[in-house]
Amino acid sequence: MLNFFKGRRPASAFNLSRSERNDFFHELINSSSLKGEFYFLLIISLFIVMAGLLKNNIVLLIGGMLVAPLLSPVLAISLSIIILNGKVAWRSLKVFLITTILSLLVSMIFGLVFPFRTNEIELMQKIGANGFDILIAAMAGAAASLTWAKKNLVNNLAGVAITVTLVPPLVIAGFGLAALDYNIFIGAIKTYLFNVAGIIAGSLIIFTVLKFHNAEKKVLAEVKQEDNAS
Repeated sequence: MLNFFKGRRPASAFNLSRSERNDFFHELINSSSLKGEFYFLLIISLFIVMAGLLKNNIVLLIGGMLVAPLLSPVLAISLSIIILNGKVAWRSLKVFLITTILSLLVSMIFGLVFPFRTNEIELMQKIGANGFDILIAAMAGAAASLTWAKKNLVNNLAGVAITVTLVPPLVIAGFGLAALDYNIFIGAIKTYLFNVAGIIAGSLIIFTVLKFHNAEKKVLAEVKQEDNAS
């Protein structure tokens, strides 16, 4: 109110400083690179979620989603769309496809090693996606994008990670393959892709508001630096 009477406009929640923008691009490109720590976190998150499904333990499911590094490749895809750069798009899509296929294979092998009955896993009976689920994923994607970009919101990132549901449907799809239950597999993959599409849609809105469309040079510089370091 005081700013208003002084003729000043209050700071917008969607304004980023140069350092915040640069830090965001660096962290996103770095965390979506196929490095040892990325694979380590992915495998750990998969095993926690798999254990949670077999035990019907929601606490383990939440723990696995907190550890999972799958959000960053999806946000990187959104960033590549905003800056309209094919190199970044291909890099992001490649990471996304590799992590998706690896998650399916690990989950399928786990399902073959530890036999189970699909009707004993509650979440496998509820898997599915509709328009409302896409809306939820879009809101989660928007929240994740803004939370990651704004340093003062970083404490909320753990809560957002729980909302972004990517690992459980992938694990269920792998279990479906192990059980040769293609209805479960298709339903889980559909849910996974719906969630990914929603996250991309939500993050595109935030990235547009944050004016990331003019950040192509900075993003390319981060990609080049990350590739040289690999």
